[in-house]
Amino acid sequence: MFSRGNKEYFYRFKNTHQRGTLATPSTTDSDASMDQAMQDDIQQGDFEAIVLDTSVFDAQQLRLETGLLRRVAQFHDGAIRVLLPDVIAREVEAHLLAAAKEAQGALQRAVRLARNAGLLEQLEDGSVVDTLLDAVAAPATADSVAHQRLQDWIGQTGADVLRSGEHVSLDEVMLRYFDAKPPFSASGDKKHEFPDAIALLTLERWAEQQNTKVLAVSADGDWQRYGAQSARIVVVKDLTEALGAFQQHTARYACRRVGELLGEGDPIGLTQALEQITREQLAEKLSFGVYASSPYDFEQDRAQWSLQRIALPDTRIAARYFSAVDFTDGVLVIHVTYTAHLKVTSTFRYFDRDAQDQRLDIGIGTVVSDEQVELEALVSLDGKIPDHMTVKDIEILPASHLLELGDIKPDVLIVRGNHDIQIR
Repeated sequence: MFSRGNKEYFYRFKNTHQRGTLATPSTTDSDASMDQAMQDDIQQGDFEAIVLDTSVFDAQQLRLETGLLRRVAQFHDGAIRVLLPDVIAREVEAHLLAAAKEAQGALQRAVRLARNAGLLEQLEDGSVVDTLLDAVAAPATADSVAHQRLQDWIGQTGADVLRSGEHVSLDEVMLRYFDAKPPFSASGDKKHEFPDAIALLTLERWAEQQNTKVLAVSADGDWQRYGAQSARIVVVKDLTEALGAFQQHTARYACRRVGELLGEGDPIGLTQALEQITREQLAEKLSFGVYASSPYDFEQDRAQWSLQRIALPDTRIAARYFSAVDFTDGVLVIHVTYTAHLKVTSTFRYFDRDAQDQRLDIGIGTVVSDEQVELEALVSLDGKIPDHMTVKDIEILPASHLLELGDIKPDVLIVRGNHDIQIR
């Protein structure tokens, strides 16, 4: 239940048409970016492996088959090995299972609502819905799908699953725990840091055995603290940056050339193609949060948006916003950051509580706001690279945006007396 009174609320929901739950704003992770010296070391072959922490899979919304996680497959059968400690593999599979179960529950609720509303009576054969539920919503299906999705990703990337028992002992982990050495912190609840410690020490021993370095991608502060004191494990938090560092000169030059072409009339039509694909894909990729205050309790009912235009970075600074992340079989994939200018109409439902703490709806209100939303996309280019490139495909990456709406209130307020309802 929302608290009463004139206070601020932070409200997050999963997509532009769903309600959500009260949440607190997240804090910003500490910076762990890649400097030029590190990029030079990667180009010189000092790093022979890359690993993704569970936080990276979560940040990509567990979309193993698309987006940046799909691009890790470029290392299959190459000089760079993809490592996956068994601890991380189990965590990722557990998160995939939780997501599958959540989707099953949502499907069952949707079918129940549709049945209660009489919508399923429009079907010639209503049994097809029951067949669908039997096939999709069974508990065993979630387990099977979660396991298979991870195994498919392992197969596509050629990832080496490292068995922690073969690389690290319990005594070594416990010594770091009691000495409060990274990734263990000096205070607080350290139990949740054990999986990190096992994964990192497994990677450390593997790197020592191979006499090489490992580039670890993680937004977790414990991983970053460990990387700061390790000679073998170097931690960065941005997957785009990590993938870009492994690209060869031709790919990086072509990426810079795309930025330059924006100032030469955009002959490859990147702006037009991005705007079109934004209109087509953004509804399923963009989620909103709301920060607002009201004298009444409220819930976000829906948010509808219209795209006004998009804006790519100025050609003079495009190099900072464009990064090559894959160059395989003559197709160059670049990561592009751009801005979408949206007009967003947010609808809220307001309510009060009676003496029995029962909810009373007291009105509906809409707020229209102009928003500048930062988006990311993967742009695939083919043709004669870098001299004559054409846009082959574009994929918008999942994004979130906070709507800061200030004071909000109902457009029409329904005031309930003892025996009547007044509209004002």
